[in-house]
Amino acid sequence: MKVLSMKIPEILSPAGNPEKLKFAVRYGADAVYCALKEFGMRAFTDNFTPEEFAEGVKFARERGVKVYLTLNTMPPESKISELPCLLDSIKGTLPDAFIISDPGVMETVRQAFPRVPIHLSTQASAVNAAGCNFWYKNGVKRIVLARELTLADIKKIRLNTPPDLELEVFVHGAMCISYSGRCLLSKHFTDRNANEGRCSQPCRWKYYFKEEKRPDEILTAEEFSEGTYIFSSKDTCMIEHLDDLTEAGIDSLKIEGRMKSAYYTACVTNAYKMALRDLTAGLPFNKAYRDEVEGVSHREYHTGFFYDNVTENPNTVSMGGYICEKPFYCDVLNYDEKTGLARCFQRNKMFAGCVAEHLSPGKTGKEIVIDKIYDLDMKEIESTPRPKMEFYIRHPGAKPGDIIRGK
Repeated sequence: MKVLSMKIPEILSPAGNPEKLKFAVRYGADAVYCALKEFGMRAFTDNFTPEEFAEGVKFARERGVKVYLTLNTMPPESKISELPCLLDSIKGTLPDAFIISDPGVMETVRQAFPRVPIHLSTQASAVNAAGCNFWYKNGVKRIVLARELTLADIKKIRLNTPPDLELEVFVHGAMCISYSGRCLLSKHFTDRNANEGRCSQPCRWKYYFKEEKRPDEILTAEEFSEGTYIFSSKDTCMIEHLDDLTEAGIDSLKIEGRMKSAYYTACVTNAYKMALRDLTAGLPFNKAYRDEVEGVSHREYHTGFFYDNVTENPNTVSMGGYICEKPFYCDVLNYDEKTGLARCFQRNKMFAGCVAEHLSPGKTGKEIVIDKIYDLDMKEIESTPRPKMEFYIRHPGAKPGDIIRGK
């Protein structure tokens, strides 16, 4: 393992709603990215009201974490007229940067908030140094590079751009089969425009073919037992390669997943933070961190285009659906040191006597046994059957925000 001797990149985590923001912050994010109800590329997650955004910014900044606001859709003429009103709703609490792809949105934001930095979204498809330098000359502070780039490409861009122009890449999560998200399948099949944040993800569907003169003969491009997923890409996972990313001059390591669960956000953020911490200290990669990201809901993993190996190791999935995560039983609300009781919030049904894992920020999962469960009246119960119920377990050393999950 190479010892890190250059700038340490930030861990940038998804915050699809206020709860996910808090989990990302607690589990090690240096910055989070989120959206309001409009103009963000993930329209079907909860997102933030202006009031929730102000509360989220306050929570994050009190803990030294930055908040970036995404306004990265490509709005048509009929939609962009609504942007000034949306910007006016957050003028009391501004983000640390805006993430933007459309030049018209960029100009509108600059007029409203000229001092807030702008990051160029991956939707803008920055793939070369000349393009990055163009945006830099036009006031962009950071480029979120297109996902199609190899590490060799990125190194060349870093060498041929100003040192104070920051570079960001997606290192974990779902990949789009289209060129930096510019997909027309969703609009064609469901009339939901992907470039306005309303993608129905038709790339994840099964596809078959038939020849014009043989309409009854259904063909697949490749043979799998359950169908062919010629458009559905594997999830990116670069947790074992943070040394290469850092040596390439990356300033921000971005985790995809605003539509994923709070548990996903916590586990993946925590794993990448620990891996980067060890890399900084010159320690070898801990395989337990790979186990952590394997324990969340995901498709098959791949290193994307970073190593330009998609011919030898195709980036399309060989099976549909997700690989299941470890069940998220509950999170700790508070802990009483005198009694050793942790008050918990139910996420999935848990039984007394079960073997579980305790996850804390900065640590990997630790096996525990849930000996007994009590309701709020301290009556012993066999399980936690009601969604979102609160209950007690006796677990010395628990802290607010800790996660109890399945083994």
